[in-house]
Amino acid sequence: MLTSRLGPADEDLQPPVRVKKRKHLPVSEDPSSKNQIFYFVDSNSSSREKRAHVMRHHVQEKRKQRKHSLPRSDPDKKAIRPFRYLPWEQKKVVVDESGKEVIRPVGQADPVDLDDPSSTQLPVLRSASCPAEDRTLESPITLLDASRKDPFETLPIDHSTQDVELADYWIYRLTYWSGQNKHIKNSIFKAAMNHPLTFQAVVLAYCARWKTQLYNLKESREAETHVDEATQSIDRVMKGSMSIDMDTLALALTGMALHEERFGSKTIAQGHADQAVQILRPRAGSSSSVGVFLHYVRYNLAPSQSEIGENGQQWLMAFLRSAEDLMLEHNTDAYLSAVPQRRLAFQMDSPLFPLLSSGPRPSQVPHDCRMYVVRNAPTQELSRTAALIYITKTLWDFQDSPGKTGRFLNYLRAMVKEHQLDRNPACETLIWLLLEERCDTDLKDAERGWSTGELLKMHKQLRPDLQFLFNEILFSLLMLMPPLRGIDAFENELYGAKVEGSEGG
Repeated sequence: MLTSRLGPADEDLQPPVRVKKRKHLPVSEDPSSKNQIFYFVDSNSSSREKRAHVMRHHVQEKRKQRKHSLPRSDPDKKAIRPFRYLPWEQKKVVVDESGKEVIRPVGQADPVDLDDPSSTQLPVLRSASCPAEDRTLESPITLLDASRKDPFETLPIDHSTQDVELADYWIYRLTYWSGQNKHIKNSIFKAAMNHPLTFQAVVLAYCARWKTQLYNLKESREAETHVDEATQSIDRVMKGSMSIDMDTLALALTGMALHEERFGSKTIAQGHADQAVQILRPRAGSSSSVGVFLHYVRYNLAPSQSEIGENGQQWLMAFLRSAEDLMLEHNTDAYLSAVPQRRLAFQMDSPLFPLLSSGPRPSQVPHDCRMYVVRNAPTQELSRTAALIYITKTLWDFQDSPGKTGRFLNYLRAMVKEHQLDRNPACETLIWLLLEERCDTDLKDAERGWSTGELLKMHKQLRPDLQFLFNEILFSLLMLMPPLRGIDAFENELYGAKVEGSEGG
C-alpha cells in the first residue's frame, strides 16, 4: 500500500522532528478571563509577526478587563490605587501669602494662620451627605480647587478665596426648611452679579453674616467688612459721589434689608426696605427681578406695629367678604360649565393643594444638611399667606371674565408642574413665581404685588390664632367650600381682640 511503503521509507531518510513547546502565558484567576479567546492571524505571516499580533490583542483585552474592574469614577478605587502617570492629579496649585502660585501635593495640608481665629475655630464644610441631585454639579470650591479660583473672572468684584467660599454658600448650601428653592437663589444671584455693589450687599454680606451665625460666633471681621463697605458705597450713592442706576441701588438696599432682618436690626432692615420702595413704587409696568426681590423681602419682614389698627381690620374684613362673594359666584353650575377647571383647581388631588393647605410640611432637607437651614425665619407660612392673598386677589380681578379665569388657572397648574412644586412643595418659590408673572400679558398686573404686601402687613399684626383662621377661611373659599368657622366668627374674634387689648391698656 502507498501508506505502508512511504511511511518506513521517510522515517529511514529523515530523523524525527522534535517540536519545541512554547511557554504559555499565565492564566488569570479572574472568571472573566477563563473563557478562551482565539485570535485569527495571517497564515503567510512569519512566526514573529504572529506572536506580535497575538500579544497585541492579549494586551488590549487585559486593558479592557482592568478598565471594567477599576472604573475611574469610583472614588474608593482611586484612593486605594492612584494613577501612576497622572502627576497633575497628584498636585494642586495654591496661592501663597505673597500672591504667587505654588504647587503642593494633594495630601499636604494648607498652612494655618494662627493669628486668624477663623482658621482654628471653623471646621471645613462639606456637602457629601447632601441629596444626590445636588451632586450632579460640583461647587466652585470643588471644581476649581486644583487651579486658581474663578479663572474666567465671572464674579463682578476683585475677590479673595473667602469671597468665592461665600458665593459657594449661597449657591449650594443655604436652604430653607422647604428645601433649596434654587429658582429663588439663582434669580437673586444673577441679578446681584450685574454690579460689584449689589454682589457685596446681597450675596457676600448675607453669607458672611449667615456664616457667623452658623458657627455661633458673636462677631466676625469678615461680616463686618462686607456690611461696612456696602453701607459706605450706598451712602456715597445717596450723596451723589458715586453714580449707579436706580434699579441697582434698590437691589442693594433690598439685599441689606434681608440680612439685617435675619441677623441684625429689624429697624434698620425696615429703613432699607422703605428706601427701596421709594425708588421702585412710583414706576409702572411689568415686574422686574429687582421688584420681585423687594416684594419677597417685604413679605418676610417683621411687622412695624405689634397691634392692628381699625383701618387694618376693615381692610381684612372687606377682603374676606369679597372672597366669599366670589366663591358664591364661582360655585354655580353656569360658571363651572364655563370654567370647568375652577371646580378642581384647589381640591385635594390638585398640585396646588399641598402648597396652599395648612400642612403638615415635612422638610425636604436631609438631616445631615439641616445645619444649613435658615434659622428663625417663618418664610414658609408667610409665603403661603401671601400666595393665598395673591391668588384670591387675581381671581377677583377676573370675576367678569371666565376666559381669563380659566387661563390663569391653567397657568398656575403648568407653573407648579414645571418647577415640580407638586413633588417638593415650597411656598417661597410659589410666591416668587407668582410675582414674576410669566403669564399672558393681559393677565399681568404689577399692582397685585403691592396690594398683596399691604394686606399681608395687616395680617402679620394679628394674633397667631387669627392668622391661622384667616388663612383657613381663604383656602376653604378657594376650594369652593364653606369654612368650618366662618367670616362672622373671625370678625367677632378680631374686634373682640381689639376691645380686650384696649381695656388691658
